[in-house]
Formats: sequence, C-alpha cells, structure tokens
Amino acid sequence: MQVFTTVLVSGFCIAAFVINDINGYKERKVASAYAIAQLAGFNSISAIQFMDNAAAKKILSELNVQKDLLNATILDNKGRVFASYTRPDSDRNYRFSVPKMGQETFLYTKNNLFIYRKITKDEEPIGLICIRFELSQLNKIKMGVLNLGLIILAIGIGLAFTIAIFIKKYISKPLVNLVNSLQQVTDTADFKIRLIVEGKDEISILTSGINNMLSTIEKRDAEVAQSKDQLNTQNTLLQSIIKNMGDGLIVIDQNGKFMFWNPASEKIIGMVSMDIPLEKWAETYGMFWPNTNTIIEPYNLPMMKVLHGEEINDAEIMIRNYKKPDGDFILISGRPLKDSAGNITGGVFNFHDITERKNSENQIRKLNENLEQKVIDRTAELAEALETLRKSEEKYREIIENTSDVVLTADYKGNLTYINPACKKLTGYDQNELLGKSILDLVETDWKDSVAAFYLNQFKNKIDETLFSFPILTKSREIKWIEQTVNQVKVEDTVIGHKTIMRDITERKSAEKLLKESEDQLQIIFNEAPDALIIINDEGVIMRWNPQAEKIFGWSFAEVNGKSFRDLIIPKEQRGIFEKEFQGFLNTGEENMLNTTRELRAINKENSEFEVEMITSQATVLGKSIFISFVKDISFRKKLENEKKEADKLILLNEIKLKLILENIGEGIIVTDTQKRIVLSNHMAEEIIGITVDPKTPTLLDWSAKYNLFYPDEVTTFPSQNLPLDKALKGESTDDVELIIEDPASKTKKRVVISGRPILDENNYIIAAVSNIKDITTYKQLEDALEESEQKYRNLIGFKNKPL
Repeated sequence: MQVFTTVLVSGFCIAAFVINDINGYKERKVASAYAIAQLAGFNSISAIQFMDNAAAKKILSELNVQKDLLNATILDNKGRVFASYTRPDSDRNYRFSVPKMGQETFLYTKNNLFIYRKITKDEEPIGLICIRFELSQLNKIKMGVLNLGLIILAIGIGLAFTIAIFIKKYISKPLVNLVNSLQQVTDTADFKIRLIVEGKDEISILTSGINNMLSTIEKRDAEVAQSKDQLNTQNTLLQSIIKNMGDGLIVIDQNGKFMFWNPASEKIIGMVSMDIPLEKWAETYGMFWPNTNTIIEPYNLPMMKVLHGEEINDAEIMIRNYKKPDGDFILISGRPLKDSAGNITGGVFNFHDITERKNSENQIRKLNENLEQKVIDRTAELAEALETLRKSEEKYREIIENTSDVVLTADYKGNLTYINPACKKLTGYDQNELLGKSILDLVETDWKDSVAAFYLNQFKNKIDETLFSFPILTKSREIKWIEQTVNQVKVEDTVIGHKTIMRDITERKSAEKLLKESEDQLQIIFNEAPDALIIINDEGVIMRWNPQAEKIFGWSFAEVNGKSFRDLIIPKEQRGIFEKEFQGFLNTGEENMLNTTRELRAINKENSEFEVEMITSQATVLGKSIFISFVKDISFRKKLENEKKEADKLILLNEIKLKLILENIGEGIIVTDTQKRIVLSNHMAEEIIGITVDPKTPTLLDWSAKYNLFYPDEVTTFPSQNLPLDKALKGESTDDVELIIEDPASKTKKRVVISGRPILDENNYIIAAVSNIKDITTYKQLEDALEESEQKYRNLIGFKNKPL
C-alpha cells in the first residue's frame, strides 16, 4: 500500500507539473512571438509606404536571431507578398494560409506556431505580417519534464519499498522465533523448554506468559503421572475382588424380561436365561418350596413380589431341574429398581447357593456327638486364627483410614456402608453424615443424570470395573472434580455391593484445561504463521502442513498428508540433489542442509515452478528425527529485484538524456534547494549569470551579492526578494520577469527574462525551486536597431523625430 500510494500521488503531481509547464511555455511563446511580429511590423511601416521591398526584407532578415523562426512574410493591404524571409534550412516555397485582412490571430499545430499580426498606420491597416515558428523546443521541454518526473517517481517507489521491507523485518522476526519455539514444544512435548524473552514489547509479554504456562503444565504433568500410578494399583485390587465373587446376580425389567444374568447365576440355577414370561419361571427353572415337591405359585415368587414393591431378604427355595435332579437349596434376596420419580423399573436379585450348608447341617446333626470333642480342640485354633484375622483387619483398616484417597463401600443400591476419614477433606462432611446416603447426593446437579446413567450401564452390562470423572458439591457448596473407580462386589456372581476409590482431581482438571488452551494457542500460531510451515519425518514424508503452505503450493493438508516432500514440491531435475543431501544427513549427521536459509525452485499443484526461500531445522521426537521447514514464496521479491535492476538502468539512461537536454537547451535552467543551494544547472545558466557550480561543494545562489539588479529602465533598483526564484521558494509561480543585471566590476549589463516555479513533494511541501533564465540582450539590441532604422526613414521623408 505504501508503494501504491507513492506511485499514485507522484503520478498525479508529475502529470500536473508537465501540463502546467507545457501550457506556460505556450503562453510565453505566443507572447514573445506577438512581440516579435509587432516589432517587425512596426519597423516595416515606412518600407511598405515607400514600397521599399529591400528594406522590408532586411528588416525580416534580422529576425534570424530567432533560431526557431522558419518563415516570415509581409503582405500588403491587398494580400500580396511584399517581402519574405526563410531560414536557410526551411522550405523557401512555403506559402501561408492567409486569414482575412485585418484579423490578428495565432495558431498551434503539431509542429508549428503561426502568428498573424496587422501592420497599421494611423490606426489604418496597411499590411499583415505572417510568421511560422517550429516547436522542437516544446518537444524537448516535454521530454525533459517527463523524464525528470519519471526519475522522481522511481526514487519515491524505491524509498517506499525499502521502508516497507525494513518495517516488515522487525515485526516478523520475533513472531517467527516464537512460532519456532512453540512448535518445538508441540512436537517434543517437552515442557521443560523455555522461550527466550527479548525486550518488553507485547510479544515479549506473551513469551513470558507462555514460559509461566509451561512451568505450570510441567508441574501438573508430574502430578498426573503420579495419580495414574496410584489409580492402576487400586484398579488391580478392585478387579481381583469382583472376579472372585461367587453369588449369582440377576436383573429384570418391569415386564419380567432379563436384563442381566451373570455366570454365577447360571451355575447356581443350572440353566441359562430364557425369554419366557415371569409366570413360567417356577415351572421352567424348577423352583420348589424347600423340602417339598410343590412348585412355587407365580404370585409367591420373590421376583413377582419385588416387582410389586416388596424387598426380599434371604428367601429360601429349592431348585430342581434336569441339570440338578437332586435339587439345590438357594437363598434369594431382591430389591426393586426405581427411577427418579419412584416408579418401579425392574428388580435386582442375589442368588446364594446354600446346598452345601444344608447338607452340612444334616451331617452336623448326625455327627454332632463325634464332633463335640473336635470342636473343643478346634476352638483354641479358631481363637488364634480370629486373633490373627483381627490384627490383619486392623492393619488393613489403619491403611484405609490414613490413605489420602477416599475409600468407601456401598450396598447394591449404592447406599454408603463405609467411608474412610479422608471424606472430610474432600467433601467437608464427617463419616457419620455420609453413611447410609447415596453418592448421587454429592453429585453436582447438572451431572446427576449422567452419573446415574453411567453406573446403571455398569450394572446392566456386567462391567466389573469402571473409571469415571464428575464434579461434586462439598458441604461448603464448593465444586470439586473427582475421579472414581468402582468395582462390583459379587457373591457367587451376584452383585451385593460396590467398592469405590475416589480422589480429588480438581487441580488436574485445571491443568488439563490449561493444557487444552495452550494446545489451542499453539495451533492458532501454527495456522496463522506468515510463512508456509511443513513438517516431515526421517523418511521424507509430510506430517504437518499449515494453511499458508496450502496457499503457496495449492494442495490441502488432506492431499499431501503421508506423501513424499521431495516428489510433491521439488522439481524433477533437483530431486536427486535434494535426496543426496537428505540421506547424507541421516547417514552422517552433517548439517549442510539444516539451519541455513536456502533459495531453490519449487513446484505447486499446477506444476508451475517458482522460487522459494527455505530454512529447515531438525528435532527428535520419541527417538526419531523430524524436520521442520519454513518456506517463503520469493518469486515476487525476485521479480521486484529484476525490475529494480532494469529501473536503475533506465534511471541512468534518463540521467544521461536529461544532461544532454539541459546542456543543449537554449535557456538557462537552475534548480536550488530550500537553502538556495544550486543542485542542478546547465551551461547556459552558468554562461548567463556567470556562476560556476562546484559539484563537490554546494554553491549558494545570491544574485544581490554578485550583481546590481535594475528594472528595465536601468535606473530603478530591483528588490532581490522579488526575484522569481525567491518567490518560488515561498510557493509562488512567476512568469517572464524582465530585469537588468549589472556586473559591478566591469559595468557590463545584461537584459534577462526570468521565470520561477516551486517543486512540491507528495504532501505539497516545497522541496526545491526551478528557474528559467533567458538572455534577451541581443533581442533588445535588435529592437534598438529597428528603432534607429525607422527613425532614419522618418528623417528621409521629413517627419520629425519621435519624442523621447
């Protein structure tokens, strides 16, 4: 935008300057031509009256001092050619297209200026003078001003581009360093890395913040690892408890359909679950009243009673079917399952095989007399064993009571039957306040349904062990995150309760959140990197590819993922060199291709080659090398460099042309800066004003110090502050100021015409001034000669001298 603005403003200024200079020249030229025509016509009055053609030709021939005058013709009052003058190199047979007599006018054509001026005597027209000028001088002025404008435009563009590059460099470099360091953290997952802080700007503040974040993540990472080790230990213990459960467990829905039937149930009942109505259970599975041959009525089945809202505790039945022809004695306990509204949604039943116990009771009754002595003998042994068990239980309880994690047990309904003192620290509640309550009472309101559904799923799908995290509300209404490991406690495959370990993971959750935010920030930096960012593995296969790479090369990440970097980006003729350097690094470790900015050719999706700048770094992740390449499209920069070289050549050529134009122009040209020091002048200016410019030392242009200045009357002093150059430095433009300059030493005088124009920059500030100087001393002498000739003719015919 800076370069575009410079070009636009400079272009408008140069165009205005060129148009204004051309129009000014035309106006001055017409005024000068009219004066010449008027002077020649006035001097020809006597010759026309006396029909003196020779005198008229002589008068016209004296116009040869005007180098750009091609033809001059005097017509009498009848339109006939009275006298004419033709420049030696001009067409002698040229004839003017004469307007009506008495009409004065001028006409610009592509190559000429025509002047038609009446010749009058006592206000009566006696003839017409016609003059043709060439306009080569105008074309030179056009080219000179245009070339000067182009030079100024090129210089402005160069300065604007240089400033833009400089600013971009000092903004982009810190960001690139930040991206590189963050990418290293992302790729290596090494949170011990710290970014380098340079300065106190916004990027440095961001870098310091990231360093603090990395320190926090490193600390929390260590805590998470320790928590995982403890969790694995507890999980192993809980799984062992569940797998050795010997009770059967059956869950049915409100329609009597089986939802869960564990292996212990199949072993106890002797049959697998079947999709049959509840009324057919007793007949199908062989459910009898104990010690009878009577099948239990459907309405007396424990399952039916539970579905009607009753709780069954240790109901004894006998199972006798084709798998168990002798019959087994079973104790059944059942509880209805209810939803949050209290509606019965099913039932859960625990089956406990007591056949052996029954048989033992019979044998005990038969062998009671024989065992009495053995009981006495074994009593002492049992007492010792009980003491050992008591000590073991006390040791286990001491461990549980003093662990930092919350350890609890619950019945199959989820009501707490035991909880260790660690609950106080975690929840704020004492043990007595929690016993008998459900863990769901502590769950944060928005999570209650999710937690209940999760553990119901564990129950339905016979999942022995689960791990689940959710928030709870403490006694002080503080929200804490816990991680809970739940193991089912089974008796003969019947779930009779749960063993649970809870730990506080609030800090870990915060760390995970910070880590997620950090990863999101790193991804944003990766995506917003100003250059293409490509990551490849040690086989040269592309692993990562940011949006800037997609923009430069045209492929999306999905198109390049897993493909060869060499075959996709490197042109065919350079692939061998690239592969040789890549393999050389992998084999020898030589880093010729790393950490060095290289320029090379690349190809895009359209198979078009363009120039890029690439720097590659190497990192190690899990013992393997990866390579991170930053790629920048420099084709536009290369194009600008080539264009600059061409522009420099053109500027040099234009400077040579400008010097040739200035040295061959018929007027003096002087350009000064705002301090009136001459920065440019041609030899005509130096010849007219007699000032020699030293290219090494600036020359101060001070007219009043070198000359005496007078108005054209050669008496009145001309004030130096009114000189066109002085006015131009104040912002005023001045056209054709005529004055006399006198050398104080030699007393020689010159009559000069001076014009002045200010030179403005794109902000309309005056940066210099240009002045045109024309020596008209010879023209004045010509006027005097013509005046003397006229006076001579007046004397010949008896006219009195014109009064002074």
